[in-house]
Amino acid sequence: MSLYLFIKHLHIASVTLSLVLFLARWWLQGQGREWRRQAFWRLLPHINDSILLLAAITLVVLWGGLRVWMLSKIAALLLYILLGRQALRTQGRTSLFHGTAALCVFAFIVSVALTKNPGGILVSWT
Repeated sequence: MSLYLFIKHLHIASVTLSLVLFLARWWLQGQGREWRRQAFWRLLPHINDSILLLAAITLVVLWGGLRVWMLSKIAALLLYILLGRQALRTQGRTSLFHGTAALCVFAFIVSVALTKNPGGILVSWT
């Protein structure tokens, strides 16, 4: 397997784990569980997100620099982080709104990655 394919698969696996960890923490938050006190929930997301970031940077280098669609993913990622953070810090309808919005942004990021188009899935709706 080439270095590019290895890093790409590592990136995809980290993205998948990141989503699973967000969904699990959001669910625990909604159940009123004290997940923040457990080392597993405090450390694993940060470790995974660090691997995800390093894989993303490596892919940019292997691609030979940033592309417009990559910048679109980065901008959407910042929005996803803000929305996800709010979903994990609030309760009730506010958490539901922010969490759902975060998942929509996540889907957009995946669509940009799959289409290599900065508009992602939104382009097909026009």
